[in-house]
Amino acid sequence: MKFKLRWLLLLFILLSPAGIYILLRHQPPTVRVLEIADDRFANILSGKTIVQLTDIHLSRHSERAMQRLLHALDRIRPDLIFLTGDYVPWYGEFADYEMVWRFLEQLRAPLGVYAVMGDADYTFPRQSCAFCHRPNSARAPQRHPVRFLRDEAVIIDVSGRRLQIAGLDCGPKMQPKLEAIQRFRFDLPTLFLSHTSVAFYPVPENRPVFVLSGDTHGGLLPMPKWFWQRFKFKPDPEHIYGFFEKGEKMLYVSSGTGNSSFRIRIWPPPELVLIRFIPESEAGGRRIIQKRTRLP
Repeated sequence: MKFKLRWLLLLFILLSPAGIYILLRHQPPTVRVLEIADDRFANILSGKTIVQLTDIHLSRHSERAMQRLLHALDRIRPDLIFLTGDYVPWYGEFADYEMVWRFLEQLRAPLGVYAVMGDADYTFPRQSCAFCHRPNSARAPQRHPVRFLRDEAVIIDVSGRRLQIAGLDCGPKMQPKLEAIQRFRFDLPTLFLSHTSVAFYPVPENRPVFVLSGDTHGGLLPMPKWFWQRFKFKPDPEHIYGFFEKGEKMLYVSSGTGNSSFRIRIWPPPELVLIRFIPESEAGGRRIIQKRTRLP
């Protein structure tokens, strides 16, 4: 009975004028808070705050959305910022990329800002290159301080302990080179950025790896799991939204903050993800605590 009521309510929302307005208007993102009790990461990152942003899809008309995100970051003051792709609209133009450069150049975090590209970011090749390097040069970009990882990993020192940050490039056709994962050092606790969650599959199950991804926008509509498996609109229909575990490895697929081709969302709402690692002794064992709050 509850299942039928849920779908009747959904149909009413879709067909009502008020529902159409709610669906098409730009929804402000919420904060998805993940507190993960895992000693392997807490030994390095306890007391640190990590923020993931994905699928922001900024355009020339996104001044308000950009300022809202910058204000939230200023209030949160994260130690690490991770960006997991799709910063511009599909087939964005110069003015859209200019808005993204303005956003990226204002990002700062004590332990760094790391990113991977999404498939939408490749749709204007003349501008796409500037994410990772200067035009006609292999040197770091001038417009922003963000370190883009393309099938590579860096090892950072956090209070004398080593943490690996890896990034897998999805390419313009969402066909990541999964064999590149074999080059990463999974003997170290690893935070792994990938626009698509297909990167979760090749990661060894007995290693401390946390994959952060996006791309799906949380599904936009609350469709049952069989729908995604049957129609396969996304590369990984098994992981459309939320937190997943298999063995020792973990995955979080964020719904992102922006809208792309379809300006429709019922559930989940757009989100900024805030991650904290805490000792297992504080939570009574290895577990994850999830909650949602409003942007500060």
